[in-house]
Amino acid sequence: MSKLSEKTETGTRANLLARPVFFPERFMFEKIIFSRIPAADGRFHSVAMDLTSRALFCSCPFFPKPCVHALALSAMYAREGESCFTRIDALPDWATALISGLPAGRGRQTGPPEDRVATQAQRRFERLERAANGFEDLEAWLLDTIRRGLATVVSEDPRWWENIAARMADASMPGLSRSLRLLGQIPASDPDWAAKTAGGLAECYLAVRAFRKRDTLPRDLAFDLQNFVGIAAKKENVLTSGERQHDVWAIVGQLEEPLEDKLALRRTWLAGGKSGRMALLLDFSFGGAGFPPGFMPGSIQQGTLAYYPSAFAQRALLLDDWTELPKKVEKLHGFEDFDTFANAYATALAKQPWLPYFPAVFSAATACRTGSRFVFMDKNGKSLPLNIPDDAGWRLVALGGGHPLALFGEWDGSSFRPLAAVAEGRFVALFRQ
Repeated sequence: MSKLSEKTETGTRANLLARPVFFPERFMFEKIIFSRIPAADGRFHSVAMDLTSRALFCSCPFFPKPCVHALALSAMYAREGESCFTRIDALPDWATALISGLPAGRGRQTGPPEDRVATQAQRRFERLERAANGFEDLEAWLLDTIRRGLATVVSEDPRWWENIAARMADASMPGLSRSLRLLGQIPASDPDWAAKTAGGLAECYLAVRAFRKRDTLPRDLAFDLQNFVGIAAKKENVLTSGERQHDVWAIVGQLEEPLEDKLALRRTWLAGGKSGRMALLLDFSFGGAGFPPGFMPGSIQQGTLAYYPSAFAQRALLLDDWTELPKKVEKLHGFEDFDTFANAYATALAKQPWLPYFPAVFSAATACRTGSRFVFMDKNGKSLPLNIPDDAGWRLVALGGGHPLALFGEWDGSSFRPLAAVAEGRFVALFRQ
């Protein structure tokens, strides 16, 4: 089905559902209309619309957004007006959580931007508090799973992750829900299945323990906890209050990969020439819509980034002062050996224990094939395994020709995925987009 046909079909379904009987309880607070509609298994989908900004919200897991539920609410308001909504004096907790913790009357807020950001941050931490029951259920499930043993759990229920993932989604923790679903997609034939699955569950349990100690967590680590469970910072808040860094940036790597059905992710890595800092730009594609225009790997850009709050800041947003410089990446400076790299990774992980990727540049490493996999070696003869397809691996080996080259990639805790290399002044992206 074409995108146009899919959009037309969604609009038609929304118009059919745009009736009060489909939204049995309908409320209005100031310029926010909202409702809860029955879903499967006695659960509900929460739907809302900000009449000022025309923004639509829905808690359902379906993409692309806005979904048919939100479009139906908008169409019903256009058809019926305010008369079919019951006015109330305050937003309920679930409606506040749905609109990401922002005050419903934010368009009329006054006062310094710093005060507004502080208020929004406080509401964001309150949203974590409302997930307490979800953490209770997760802890009980994790402890029961470990007592019974992973092999027993999987043999008794091949879709062992499904119910707990749905519970996390109901508890407004989509990040945890996605993590559990992705664990369930690791094939049992993977020789590292047990280690990967146990490691993922350990990260979930670490989140439970961190929640127990949330009152004593450093502020930036509390943001990391929230990001891990799926309470993401709003872009406007990051642009307003995020740490800023102006620099000349080398675009050292880029990778597009699917996350789940109809959801894909693009990671773009930047290396600051003066600051020495790394930065990560994330872009998402829903329903095959494609990614927005981005930077070309190997190019050099100048501009300012605003970093998301984190104990080990990586993700950032672009401000509006970016220009491309008329030169290309010709060299990369980084770790001289694997011991230095390992110490740096340990330091980063101590700061941010849910770190999914650690970006690393190696100034001189030699790629080779050993047995059935590719590795690369430092000047001391120590090796690290490479996570790379055969075609890209052989390209990397050929590029080096048995000699050291500069290499950039992502370390996930068990293997290194090289994204780009520089040999004799030539930048080569290993994954063609």
